[in-house]
Amino acid sequence: MPNNENKEILEVLLANRLFLYSLLHKVFGREPDTDFLQILTGENTCEAFALLSDEEGDVPDRFVLFLKELRGEFTQKPFMEQLKTEYTRLFIGPTKLPAPPWESVYRSKQGLLFQESTLAVREFYRKFNMLPQDYPHVADDSLALELHFMAKLSEKALDALRADRMEDLNYYLNGQNIFLQSHLLVWVPKFLERMADAPSDLMYPQLALVTDDFLRRDQKVVEEMLSMIGC
Repeated sequence: MPNNENKEILEVLLANRLFLYSLLHKVFGREPDTDFLQILTGENTCEAFALLSDEEGDVPDRFVLFLKELRGEFTQKPFMEQLKTEYTRLFIGPTKLPAPPWESVYRSKQGLLFQESTLAVREFYRKFNMLPQDYPHVADDSLALELHFMAKLSEKALDALRADRMEDLNYYLNGQNIFLQSHLLVWVPKFLERMADAPSDLMYPQLALVTDDFLRRDQKVVEEMLSMIGC
């Protein structure tokens, strides 16, 4: 059982992770609108990413500056229309997607959906009694769904900590650690490489960069938390 000081640290870390995973799930899972961009560029989001920063000029620090610059842009109709076009071009089509947001594309030789990696992700969800709302008609391994899964496990981990259920906390954190190493950290760097060459860079290539950076940092944070609870 962690002492009170460590428990407070754990709660801050878990709450911040829940916020960021939930936010990034919405970033890649829905078309942008003014209401969401207000949240994305708001102080809570800037503070959440600032907590990740180790030094001035690193990825989270630069991203916070980018968000602050966006605040004056998204209220302008032309910018919003361009942003929606960017989202459609990158993640919906109808033309060939420059950076498909599905794990199986990056883990199969043919670059196809619904491959063995998709089934592996589905089984991971099932282990924690979570399946996508539109199962089985959606590709379970989309970036948005994988981030949503991490958000739900973060929520369960936070609830477990607050109820002093350390074994449950250990279970959910271990699950996240394995999912990060076996899935997200395997393919998101490849997704990021393609996003870097995307034909538009209003917002989503920057979001892909900070997502990749967050996942790398989060895997280390999860291991630190597991060490703190000592189960």
